[in-house]
Amino acid sequence: MLFHQAATGAPVLSPYRVVLIHPSAGVNLSGGAEVFSIEMARQLSEHFEVELLSGADCGPWSIPTGGIPRTRAREFFEHPKLAPLWKPFIDAPEIWSEHLTNFLPCLWHLIKRPADLIFPNNDIGGLAVACLVRALTGTPVLFTEHCGLVGGGRLLERNLGFRPDHLVALSEEIAERVRSRSPQQPVTVIPNGVDLARFSPEGERADLGLEGPVVLCVASLWQGGHKRVHLAIEAVSRLAGVSLLICGDGRDRPYFAALGEQKLGAGRFRIATFPYAQMPAVYRACRAFTLPSIDEPWGLCYLEAMASGLGVVATDDAVRQLIVGDGGLLCDVTDADAYAAALRQALADNWRERAQKSATRFGWDRVALAYRNVMLDLIANKTLRLLGRSGSQGV
Repeated sequence: MLFHQAATGAPVLSPYRVVLIHPSAGVNLSGGAEVFSIEMARQLSEHFEVELLSGADCGPWSIPTGGIPRTRAREFFEHPKLAPLWKPFIDAPEIWSEHLTNFLPCLWHLIKRPADLIFPNNDIGGLAVACLVRALTGTPVLFTEHCGLVGGGRLLERNLGFRPDHLVALSEEIAERVRSRSPQQPVTVIPNGVDLARFSPEGERADLGLEGPVVLCVASLWQGGHKRVHLAIEAVSRLAGVSLLICGDGRDRPYFAALGEQKLGAGRFRIATFPYAQMPAVYRACRAFTLPSIDEPWGLCYLEAMASGLGVVATDDAVRQLIVGDGGLLCDVTDADAYAAALRQALADNWRERAQKSATRFGWDRVALAYRNVMLDLIANKTLRLLGRSGSQGV
């Protein structure tokens, strides 16, 4: 807690200030880190004074930064006359544009309105801002490694160079990599969470305009990324009368739109984006969920699907074994026939009870309390350091 002076001159107790950073929050509606930031701000607002430096208004605690979110910069960088200028030199320029155009607005806000803890969630862009503020003011930095072991852990190892005061790993596998690469780095394993009240089988169902039972996939659309959406399109195409809805956007949306039209046809395929508030109704309108990604750090959408009563079909690896549990089927998604067979079984069985039970292991209430405790420890440690410094100066 912090003390400030009331008009009467008496000290008044006020909550600690926690500032989250993600300049795509409220703009990119399918990004896991963006959704995490919004949900985390909502949950933490019960314990702290919270601000989320975002790309657009997404709650009473959000403050749009005025920078250029990646989704809005993408059209510029993909212009046929401009793309050849940067493609040989830089990957994902829209993301770097987001980082650069938000750096000074976020820095100025954090200097003008000092926080007790900074919690960046947009990878290197937010980390750079937070660590500069820490160098100036001593404000502790908490960081969740949303990239996990994607790319062989290259991004994780780069982020460790910033030495956040505390790092949260989404799984024990990621935490072990942190300990092996940076033994002095404090790390805690806290999985992602899901709002079990919002995501449930009961409630409104969206009109998807697709034929037959619908398989849902939530993913960013980038051919070079780790989501591997083309595998889901191929597998669903082998199921007669089954449709596929992809919720997401990205630089390669035209490619995936063409592939889906070719493999499934207009009546059985659709790519769409929905405001996050509408996603519970979208899940309820579907019969099964799939995401065939590789090196997935976590996958919040798996939890949302299971909480909504959907059976999940996913890649068979350690992370998905932990997340999905008894709430779905894991298989070799690179084997189109095996993948299609698992989807067929997921559509045929009633997963509601098993899926919901599996999702309850990751309720947001537990996750938010774990984060709250880590944050309180970090803020308390800073306070003790300041008191110690003040005491030594007094002597």
